[in-house]
Amino acid sequence: MNAMTRLSRSAVLTPVAVILLLACSVGRAAAAPPFVFSTFNQGALARFAPLPVPEAATPGPGARIALDWTSENLLSQSASEQIRLDGETVRLGLQYRTQWAGTLWSLELPLMLTGGGVLDSSIETWHRWFGLPNGGREQIPRNEYRYVYVRDGRTVFDINGSDATLGDLRLGAARCAADSCLRAMLQLPSGDADRLLGGGLGASLWYERGFALDTAQRWTGAIAGGAGVVRAEGPLQDQQRSLLPFGWASLGYALTARIDAGAQFYLHAPLYSDSDLDGLSSPGGQLVFGFRYRSDSGAQWRAGIQEDVITESSPDFVIHLSADWGA
Repeated sequence: MNAMTRLSRSAVLTPVAVILLLACSVGRAAAAPPFVFSTFNQGALARFAPLPVPEAATPGPGARIALDWTSENLLSQSASEQIRLDGETVRLGLQYRTQWAGTLWSLELPLMLTGGGVLDSSIETWHRWFGLPNGGREQIPRNEYRYVYVRDGRTVFDINGSDATLGDLRLGAARCAADSCLRAMLQLPSGDADRLLGGGLGASLWYERGFALDTAQRWTGAIAGGAGVVRAEGPLQDQQRSLLPFGWASLGYALTARIDAGAQFYLHAPLYSDSDLDGLSSPGGQLVFGFRYRSDSGAQWRAGIQEDVITESSPDFVIHLSADWGA
């Protein structure tokens, strides 16, 4: 284990605080929507957490469809613990936004599909091309759905099979002025906590600001910081943390009048305590990179790939696709 994977919660609070301070001070607002990806940690162990979606590019009424196709693969153990996370999940988030009484209100309905999947071979090839670690993927049978955690000789959870169900509903509110928004979210526990599909009653509060780095506004992005609180639920409720600082920063470049390329880094504090396994006790860090297309009507279409910058505490590989109207 390297130094990065051993970061504590206090080590995460510092960069999140820096992100929040930068959000208050970074320069000129962007005329075009700031470059962001509408995604966060898609790991099974993170589904209870009220980690919000970056939304600097959507300061007004409209709708969004976001698809995250996630492949997880983790095999790890310590003297008293063993964990295996192996499976694929498709999360389809359907969001509607409306303006009322000077506040932007939103509702997101997440649909979850889980199973063994088909991506294992393709991901191993991807990692080989770019010299990235496979996280033990080659040691586990391909295309299975199996989530197991054993602690002190006791099986905490052993999940297999497949699901087609609802995740946690999310209600949002935002007060926006020019290039910045103060946002809040209430997460309702409509997902199945016992199958690691959500089930977390929680809330988040954060400040988000879009920016442009140059007068031509070819370089745009967003920066944000905040924290969430959650009520513990599910097989890991005794280890779940109740206070979860988070933050993100994104930057994109306009290749043409309609097409942008860029990246986004999302960081959050450890979601669990009392564990020697990095998959539970380490902060989460997800790097997304890809493209955005902006139509004449104002619609935004995004395609990106997410990799786990801080290994084991984030999914191994995610394909992100989204479309946003009315921004």
